[in-house]
Amino acid sequence: MTAVHPIPTDAENVAAMTPSAYVTAETLRAGDPQEHEMVHLSSGDEKFTVGSWRAEPYREFIESYPGDEYTRVLEGSVTLTADDGVAHTFGPGDAFTLTKGWRGEYRVDEPLLKQFAIYVP
Repeated sequence: MTAVHPIPTDAENVAAMTPSAYVTAETLRAGDPQEHEMVHLSSGDEKFTVGSWRAEPYREFIESYPGDEYTRVLEGSVTLTADDGVAHTFGPGDAFTLTKGWRGEYRVDEPLLKQFAIYVP
C-alpha cells in the first residue's frame, strides 16, 4: 500500500516532536541542545531516515559524521566548521549536505529547526 503524508513545517511540527539524543556527552563542548525529533519516513532496515529535528543552542565536535545527510534549515541557524577551518553558516531556507566521515564543529547559535534525510550504512 502506498500513501502520501504531508510533512508539517510550522509549530504543528514542533508540538508533535519527541525527545532525541544524537549529541553525546563525548562530543558536546558547550550548551544544552535539548533535542527533539519527528521521524517522517524510515526504511525497513532503518538505514535511511527522513525527519525533522530541533535543538537549542549548543556546540559539539564530531570526529566522524555517521552517514550521508541532506538538510534544509527551517528556523534558526547552524555553523559547520570543518577540520581545515573552513566555516559555512546556514539559515532559514538554506540547504546543505554532509558526507559520511566529515570531521569538525557543529554549532547552533539560536534554536534550530531542520528537516533532514540521512543514510547511515
